[in-house]
Amino acid sequence: MVAEPSFLAPRFDSMPSGLKSQPWAVWRAKPRKGKPGKFDKAPRSPLTGRKIGADKPDLFGTFEQAQAAYLQGGYTGVGVLLTGTGIVGIDIDDVRKVIAEQPEAKAWIAKALGRGTYCEMSPSNTGLRLFIKGMPLPDEVKRKHGGLEIYDNLRFLTVTGHVVRRQPTDA
Repeated sequence: MVAEPSFLAPRFDSMPSGLKSQPWAVWRAKPRKGKPGKFDKAPRSPLTGRKIGADKPDLFGTFEQAQAAYLQGGYTGVGVLLTGTGIVGIDIDDVRKVIAEQPEAKAWIAKALGRGTYCEMSPSNTGLRLFIKGMPLPDEVKRKHGGLEIYDNLRFLTVTGHVVRRQPTDA
């Protein structure tokens, strides 16, 4: 039997204030059927514990409600709903693999960090999540490409507060 992975516990004090004003939810890691080692992180209302869709921002709660629900127990983590208000979320799964396959990604991440972009480790501690202020993405922008995902509206992204201040692949 394979042991469940450990996920990073949220560091609430490290999460940026700009994100805190967005809708928030909690989540529980659920193994994906047919995908060993992969987990679903569906948002759940911090008030009811029920699953909610990213297309229903009114069912999400506040940052404080998500924090309180997480601290009461029964959840793996917390996350934010992007709502088209100028915050863009970039998700890089398995960052070491992405950098090995796309060396330009390492330079881009370093440049983003140098400009003060908020960057954190993903709950699995193997990926990165970046949040930047930006214009709404045009509809024709491809949202997924080679291990990189970019979203700005109606997308739930987990948040850990485990801030990255330098290249995560540096020793």
